[in-house]
Amino acid sequence: MNLFRKYFLIAVAGLFSSVMMAVEPNTMYFMNYLPYKTYMNPAMQPICATYVELPGISTISASFGNNSLSMNDVIYLNKDKQMVTALHPEFGNRDLLYAKLKRAERVYAETGVTIIGFGSRISDFGFFSFNMSVRADASIAIPRDFVKFALYGTPDTLNTNRYNLKNLSVNANAYIDINGGYSHKINDKWKVGGRVHVLVGAANAKLNFSSLDLYASEDEWRIAGQGKARLSVPSLAIRTTEDGNIDSLYMSTTDVSDILRNYEPSVGAAFDLGFEYKPVESLSLSFAIRDLGFIAWRNAHMATGNIDYPFSGLEYHYGQDNFQEYGDSIAEVFKKSYTVEGSNPETDRLYDKSVYFTMMTAKMYAAAEYSFLRNMMSLGLISKTELSGGRLYEELTAAYNLRPCRWFGMSASYSFFSGGFSSMGLGLNLRLTPFSLYLVGDYMPLCYNEQGIPYKARAFNIQTGIVMTIGCKNKAQEQFYQPTVF
Repeated sequence: MNLFRKYFLIAVAGLFSSVMMAVEPNTMYFMNYLPYKTYMNPAMQPICATYVELPGISTISASFGNNSLSMNDVIYLNKDKQMVTALHPEFGNRDLLYAKLKRAERVYAETGVTIIGFGSRISDFGFFSFNMSVRADASIAIPRDFVKFALYGTPDTLNTNRYNLKNLSVNANAYIDINGGYSHKINDKWKVGGRVHVLVGAANAKLNFSSLDLYASEDEWRIAGQGKARLSVPSLAIRTTEDGNIDSLYMSTTDVSDILRNYEPSVGAAFDLGFEYKPVESLSLSFAIRDLGFIAWRNAHMATGNIDYPFSGLEYHYGQDNFQEYGDSIAEVFKKSYTVEGSNPETDRLYDKSVYFTMMTAKMYAAAEYSFLRNMMSLGLISKTELSGGRLYEELTAAYNLRPCRWFGMSASYSFFSGGFSSMGLGLNLRLTPFSLYLVGDYMPLCYNEQGIPYKARAFNIQTGIVMTIGCKNKAQEQFYQPTVF
């Protein structure tokens, strides 16, 4: 396999095989003996009167995926039961692979770890909760035309081939989330709640374009467009040329005391709102909006690019090792086109004193749950909508929940996505008083090849940990289990 194909397939396969970076699984919304649904909807109150999240082990979560491709779209079995790629000259089908791509292929990853958290019922009507977590998330949008070039090269050899790369974007964040919430029971039918987040930013990178086109012919390549890049990383320095273009990036110091001395805190705020309505005892309807907020990033580097750059490009042929040269050429264009704002060519530039803002990934939940057999079983349905990069991403999850006793609970779910695929989920909860052990995931891979690769998976998420729960009483179940006295 030539180098072009090898790098292309490694990049695509990496979307499905590398565990990276935390949104709570939707399945967790219906697991009553765990406290985490109060973070998904601040109006919800867990059955347990008090919970304590143990530092570092109560919440360890990770999720990653993309919005259109699974592994078997790229690598699959042929009629002779041999693994082949979509680029195979005889058995491959690059047209089918290209047809499955969205306008922008979104690849995302998130992670989170709890530092400390607790919650307690403070009256018959109120429930207070507090949490401090470290969170990180990253996403990249890859334009369909970017992959089109990788698959087909420049098919029109007489005229200029145009590739629209406007949707190319990168967004990455690392921050500390300190939040407190309160749920109030108005009456037997209504609960309302809210949560306030104080966000302390650690690092951010953001790149997007208002326009970006690649014009490729046999004689010349030209990239034209406009873009902005934003970076906020403690101790990151940029060396610029006399024209203000980026020459190199490096860490000015690795000494923690020096980093803290020069660091200006990046702070932000967000809030959640929610309600729960129970028209009858066995039916719950709920709605929540989460993470409406922003972070103001200091320690900032800002660069703008008004790109109109011609270069020789490369002669594209399948079978030649030219993919790395193609990538290096694009990177060199950006490097020579971006001008650092406020740069001083005589010194290495540390920080811009101005501030830029990034919005949080807002989420909306709408859910319904119907319980029966004295709340030992229930059926749930939850819709989640995310707003990321100006685009909406939706998923719908149906769940069956079994909680026959205090010490054991299980939920099984099935999710449908706006990207056109579906997935199974599973949640298990084992309570060894006062500790509650749990493992939950929405996108459990069910199909594996002989090499152990989940070749039909497009996404994966998991949350696990041990949380201390106290005063877990389900009145309906207690009444059901109470022996009858004659």
